[in-house]
Amino acid sequence: MFNTDGVLKSLNEVQGVHQAVIVGRDGFVINSVGDMEADSVGAVISTAIGAIEAMGRDCKQGTLFEVMAEYNGGVVIAAPIGTDAVLGIVADESANLGGVRFVVKKSMKELEKVM
Repeated sequence: MFNTDGVLKSLNEVQGVHQAVIVGRDGFVINSVGDMEADSVGAVISTAIGAIEAMGRDCKQGTLFEVMAEYNGGVVIAAPIGTDAVLGIVADESANLGGVRFVVKKSMKELEKVM
């Protein structure tokens, strides 16, 4: 197990966030903190990030930093961690999107070191 516990816990403590998960590109959960079913969230995030990266390559947009999908109940953010893993964040509508995105960006450097 990689030492990602502290990073995921700090992400999960942001107001409105109720799931922080790291999944491999194969969809298997590496680590998770929160109150949702990590296996199903992780599998969907892994699949979605692969499709969105392919779209970016086809459109010659460069390297993907993050994807954010907004719903009437909140947001899902996915961000690649290097080439082998993906960070997923699920937050409700009370979350401050700027704050969540700031913490995700700040956490990526630490996650890339330990992954």
